Amino acid sequence: MFLRRQHGPLLLPLTILFASATGLAADDTEIVIEDEVLIEADDAGAGEILIEETTGSETAGQDDLVIEESDPMATDEAIVLGTDTNEPLDGESQDSNLEIKLDDAWAEYGHFTRSNSESDNSLYGKLSASANWQPNSNWELQLAGRVDGYDEDGTNSFTDINADYGDSYIRYRTENLKLTFGTQTVVWGRLDELPIADRVSTADLTRFVLDDIEDRRRSNPMIRAEAFVGSGKLDLVWLYDFRGAELPDKDSVWYPVNRETGRIIGFDPDDVPPASVKNSHVSDSPSSGDGGFAARYTRTHSSADIGITVAHTRQSTPYYRSAGVGQIEALYPRSWAYGADAAIDAAGATWRAELLYSSDNPVTRENLGYTTTPAMSWGAGVEFHPGDSDTRVNLQLVGMNLIDSPSIIDRKEVYSVNGEVETPFDRERWRAKLGFYAGLKDKDIYLNPEIAFLGWEPHELYLALHYFSGDENTFSGFHEDHSSINLGWRTNF
Repeated sequence: MFLRRQHGPLLLPLTILFASATGLAADDTEIVIEDEVLIEADDAGAGEILIEETTGSETAGQDDLVIEESDPMATDEAIVLGTDTNEPLDGESQDSNLEIKLDDAWAEYGHFTRSNSESDNSLYGKLSASANWQPNSNWELQLAGRVDGYDEDGTNSFTDINADYGDSYIRYRTENLKLTFGTQTVVWGRLDELPIADRVSTADLTRFVLDDIEDRRRSNPMIRAEAFVGSGKLDLVWLYDFRGAELPDKDSVWYPVNRETGRIIGFDPDDVPPASVKNSHVSDSPSSGDGGFAARYTRTHSSADIGITVAHTRQSTPYYRSAGVGQIEALYPRSWAYGADAAIDAAGATWRAELLYSSDNPVTRENLGYTTTPAMSWGAGVEFHPGDSDTRVNLQLVGMNLIDSPSIIDRKEVYSVNGEVETPFDRERWRAKLGFYAGLKDKDIYLNPEIAFLGWEPHELYLALHYFSGDENTFSGFHEDHSSINLGWRTNF
């Protein structure tokens, strides 16, 4: 067991953070609520909670606590009650606004079902924690971290423990402005599974597509300014220190270069000789420097939300090229991107669309030389509940077309459909779900049926299948031997 990678100078604070979170105990402090207290959340759209004191005739000397929520959908706000019922003025200290907690925990066992897989079994574990302090209404300080553990047993067995920072920042806010400095997770775009306007986030490839998209992103360093004017929002981001995608261990089945088979993900073995890949040294560390800048403007209308994105950033996912005899190098090229997107509620469904032009997309010539070319990406999706039932259906159609590309071994156009169907049953104690991805031009199939038990809140127990099948030059074709059955537990604190 070894510590593979450490990120930034936060490990000591994170160690203290995890130790503090696990050692918290309830104290004997008595909370006294007098008269009426109106607590309003800062974020727009949050509900109001009225706490009032009443005296019942049958329980003289005891108080009944009555909580009324004006918006029944506002369930995500954390309400912290202190011993003082007077709301502080701006700039006044609020010691009770310090919160240290464990955020989530996850444990999973996986069995690879194909005999040709380089691994037989896998184990994964995750634990994350955070500390948040708001001394007054204008300032916020947060420290967050996570520890991930990976283990695979097979031809290339390995065990890996990885400590990483989470969203850790200093934030200043006013009524119409929010400034954030530090590590953050920002995902732009409308589409759920493949958001095309996602140009500033850092991908997490350690488990390929086994996790939901929110779990396939890592926090990265940036300075962010959000300005709110009327129904519009201007979002400015500077990635002052570039962070490439979080990659799996090189012995993991999920690593994009398989030296056992001599294959690189996305390439046909007939175009890239497997013998040359097997004997090559792979370098995947990105070059130093900034990650670029981006701007996004969104506006809400009565029946639609629209967005415009302009970005000059480096892609976080690596692109592998031949860097000479016995050398394979990962590149993270810069590209200009111009996009527009919209979401509309109509006919009992939510409709989404995205369109984006990017200037420099990496490709490989037939002589294995590297170059870039423009591309147009687009996508459309719909989400609805058939018959106003509890079943949720989410469908998306996505395409990518290279523009005026030279003779290359990459795919010049990619069309696919993806989606998710989920339904609760047995009084919402269980959930059945099916996620899928299918290429329309090439065979590229991924299926993810799952059943989960939800009756042990906040814990969730699940059994899932991950099935891959595809042509040699597709993602699912690369991972065709890595289909698996996974049993797991996860919880949020």
